[in-house]
Amino acid sequence: MDYADTTVIIPVKDEPAVGKVTKGVLHALPGCRVIVIYSGEAPRLPKGRNVSILHQHSAGKGMACLEAAEHVKTGIMCFIDGDDTYDPKDFKGLIAEVRKGADMALGDRMANISAAAMPLYIQFGNNILTSAANLLYGLRLEDSQTGIRAMKKKVFDSLHLKEKEFGIESEMNIKAKKNGCKIVELPASYYVRTGAAKHFKLAGGFKLFFTTFKFL
Repeated sequence: MDYADTTVIIPVKDEPAVGKVTKGVLHALPGCRVIVIYSGEAPRLPKGRNVSILHQHSAGKGMACLEAAEHVKTGIMCFIDGDDTYDPKDFKGLIAEVRKGADMALGDRMANISAAAMPLYIQFGNNILTSAANLLYGLRLEDSQTGIRAMKKKVFDSLHLKEKEFGIESEMNIKAKKNGCKIVELPASYYVRTGAAKHFKLAGGFKLFFTTFKFL
């Protein structure tokens, strides 16, 4: 199957596995475009006309997604983290859902998660964030903070996203729901990250939690 209608954005900051992730995406989705947007040291990537690399101008994962999205020309756009925790093959099911009519399709890591891949305290925090969003906005999600997702480009543009950091996932979910978009979830694999662990800070968790309330 050809994926010329799809662009995959990979936001990274000094991720040693981004080259492997890029190759995995190109192999899983023949014909797709890949945009790697980075801060920190420039990554080494496989060469090809379908691979673009951008240097991020403003700090934060949210800003990386927003800056890269300006360069997307296809009808479907996807996001995946560059730390090799996700399986690019899971994009096939997500993109199929978007092609069938979903506005946004999310990969649910929690369906078969291990403590090795995601420590229990991170699982607990993720469940709190997801439950809060479900309760406040009528969402029915299992994994609101997933880093692998596919969506229609026109839907992304219509959300007018503003979150500069990790809250952009919550903002996407909430604004899509408020706009009446169709959101689906499919099980997704999740593995131990490649490279040194980036320690989760408690302050960041609280900030994400309060981000959930910003859109009431």
